[in-house]
Amino acid sequence: MTATRATDAHRREDRNRRRREQRRIEGRLRMARHAASELITYGPWNGDEPAATVQDVICQTDAMYGGYLKNIPLTEAEADIALGFAKNLAASFEDDQRPVREAARRLLAA
Repeated sequence: MTATRATDAHRREDRNRRRREQRRIEGRLRMARHAASELITYGPWNGDEPAATVQDVICQTDAMYGGYLKNIPLTEAEADIALGFAKNLAASFEDDQRPVREAARRLLAA
């Protein structure tokens, strides 16, 4: 009976660890998406295309949310996903959470 409880506790801890990691990545993507949308809304444009780059998104996210990121900078993959969300506003407004969750799952799988 004790071994079963230990196994259940271990399984529960693993499940909770995966959930925490998923929530952490979702939060980072939300912050990055906000920073990217700010860059696109208020930043320069090159004709019909926003001039924002992945590095700009990383810098802007760090400037806006540096304390929340806990000195772990945004990765280029996260910034690229956020920039894609911000450039395709129709997809972002369809469902606020689903695209972020799917992107976080892809990052976790990689």
